[in-house]
Amino acid sequence: MLPTARGWLVLAGGAALLVAGAGFGYRELLVLGAVPFAVVLVSVALVGRLRPMQVRRSVATPRVSPGDEVEVVLGTDEDGRGRGAHLLADRVAGPTGARSVELPATRSGDPRPTGYRLRAERRGVLDLGPLESRRRDPLGLAAARRVSGGTDRIWVHPRWETLGAMPVGRSDDPQGVFDGGRAGSVSFHTLRDYVAGDDVRHIHWRSTARQGKLMVREHLDTSHTRISVVADDRGGAAGDELAALDEVASAAASVVAAAVEGRWACELRLVGGRSVESTGRLAPMLDLLAEAHPNPGADLARELWRLRNRPFGDTAVLVSASITAAEARMFARLGEVYPRLVLIVLRRYGRPLGAVPGVTVVDAGDARDLAARWSGERWSA
Repeated sequence: MLPTARGWLVLAGGAALLVAGAGFGYRELLVLGAVPFAVVLVSVALVGRLRPMQVRRSVATPRVSPGDEVEVVLGTDEDGRGRGAHLLADRVAGPTGARSVELPATRSGDPRPTGYRLRAERRGVLDLGPLESRRRDPLGLAAARRVSGGTDRIWVHPRWETLGAMPVGRSDDPQGVFDGGRAGSVSFHTLRDYVAGDDVRHIHWRSTARQGKLMVREHLDTSHTRISVVADDRGGAAGDELAALDEVASAAASVVAAAVEGRWACELRLVGGRSVESTGRLAPMLDLLAEAHPNPGADLARELWRLRNRPFGDTAVLVSASITAAEARMFARLGEVYPRLVLIVLRRYGRPLGAVPGVTVVDAGDARDLAARWSGERWSA
């Protein structure tokens, strides 16, 4: 419970009258100076303390595309001593900043929920909450605020285009289903925690004893094509960094969507270091692209070192709007461990880039132009 800006001005006026009355010896000014303090004190008493509030927030669709509208429903329950709120304000933080959505407070005991509609303007994440309840006196001299509830997240996935053929490495599939799949069998990939339904024959007992919990071996079928996609989250070489990253995310989403559709093992990485592997679902990979934000300090050389020392699959795809010729030559050296290298350059926000030996360079204006350029490549060559 604090005075508002108007309340502080009234108190300042009262203080000036008190000083003048004391300095010049006028009782009338002393009386007038005491009135503002009494009025603000009464306003604070009228506002009182807000009652604690339980907040239930539900979102119809937590994963949307740019331009979609999301309906947010709020349910509140007040419990305990105090005064009821006059206004509710739900905080919405997105890629372009934070704002508050103001709503009329529901009456105590009213079971009907309140809510609002939110438009997802661009790729990113929208963090909703916490909810702030507010109350003011009739003169606007004092106000009380109370923060309640937690936060919820909405992922605004990048838009992506449908790609036909996919770039692959060596071709050993006699049926021609996987153009570039390596001959092989199931091989060890990593150790992970045991989950219900895992084959007990895959439990690694030595690691289980060391970790104090059940650990199982996870294997990959190396006879199928595996693709590693790297999205350059450093932004663009020129122009709006956030807009450049939106295009990079859309282009990378097109590639990983085609890989998931083709049921290929796929790894998505950001130059900044975060990564996720496909488990047959596209949503986690699009979540990572939605969460990406411009990271000018990311080190591409370090990410390429990771790819070299921990190779994933037959094909490496790098999507960038800021890559230089020197960095492209560094990427080409991954040809020692990846049979196929693809570099997608978005020239709308990046620098012109010529041919790079050992690398298929797809020069596209933006993510939408990528689909046409992509179809023109001879991936089976």
